[in-house]
Amino acid sequence: MNISDKALELIIRDVLSGMEELAIGQGYGACLENMEILAVEPAEGPASAAPVASASQPPQEAVVLTFPGLKKTA
Repeated sequence: MNISDKALELIIRDVLSGMEELAIGQGYGACLENMEILAVEPAEGPASAAPVASASQPPQEAVVLTFPGLKKTA
């Protein structure tokens, strides 16, 4: 059986569309009835947040790794 390139492309697009529809349906159809909220707690204060660089601190230099076997791209 010979299938042309265009026909094969249309078949693959149809299959991918069906798979996408199935995945979306499964995501929306998730059963959340068995979920129970254990506790609601406030977030920790700003002390736990990542430090923000200020203008008085110079920016830190990053280490650049080179891979000699690979070509450099634009």
